[in-house]
Amino acid sequence: MFTSCVNNNDNPIDAETGASSIVMIGKLGQVEYWQQVESAFRTACQKADVEALYYTTATENACQEQVVAVEQLKQLAGKRLKGIIYAPAYGLSGESADAEVAAFAQQRGIPVVILDTPVLTGSPLAGNPYFGTDNAASGRALAEEVKGDRVAVFMQSGAATERAEAFKAVKAGATVYLVGEDANSVVENVINEYDDFVFLNGHICAGALSMLKEKGKDVYTFDVYGEFLDELIAGKAYFKGIMAQNTFGMTSKAVEAVMAGAKQGETVPAFFITSSNLGDDNVKPFLDFYGKKTYSVIENK
Repeated sequence: MFTSCVNNNDNPIDAETGASSIVMIGKLGQVEYWQQVESAFRTACQKADVEALYYTTATENACQEQVVAVEQLKQLAGKRLKGIIYAPAYGLSGESADAEVAAFAQQRGIPVVILDTPVLTGSPLAGNPYFGTDNAASGRALAEEVKGDRVAVFMQSGAATERAEAFKAVKAGATVYLVGEDANSVVENVINEYDDFVFLNGHICAGALSMLKEKGKDVYTFDVYGEFLDELIAGKAYFKGIMAQNTFGMTSKAVEAVMAGAKQGETVPAFFITSSNLGDDNVKPFLDFYGKKTYSVIENK
């Protein structure tokens, strides 16, 4: 298994001092969350005075596209690399680019830092430094923010499953709906049955927001979208807040870890954004990303 403690004596291309580029192999470039990650990565690399080499994916076959990204990296033999930040994508049968990333990194004598999505048990990258969200802790924290008793929770599979289990541990009376592509119809069918609507995947809320706003339902969601910030900035009472993964913080920490030799990772706490804390430092990168101004809310506190 490749470890994060590297020795570059056998590979002068990637001498530990003088390496000039960091690679990120991300995914789902059309999704706003991953666009935030890319922005954070490029900003952190600029701050560290290294080149940002960013690879993303465009289709549902993300793991195969990540394999292609590694093949493209092999063509950059003259690039001096400091390390790789890798957000693994897994297929239905567990297929991934883990082996290709590990082999390439070992051949080049550079560390791999895992971002956002933990690698599966048995991966050749298991044990590598990881930066991501504690989904269980975040699910519990969001449940603590929800005041009502008639609560509907909407989720898709993946990380949201852990969030949902933790949410239910705090708020046992909540009803959890597992939704597919037609999430809006599920929300619409039960919209009159509940007072509070909780979304463990932000894109579900983004699709249903207009009907929830019209009904005046209390809304809580994961993940930061520009339209969610608009509701908070405007002080709309129905929109209670966003449980935000610290996208910019965890990405910056991953870059810092690579620059420091990538010896260990950490879970990065999520935080709840409301109309009353839009001026906080950890919210600012999201406001800057979406080009939002908050002075009207801040002045009227």
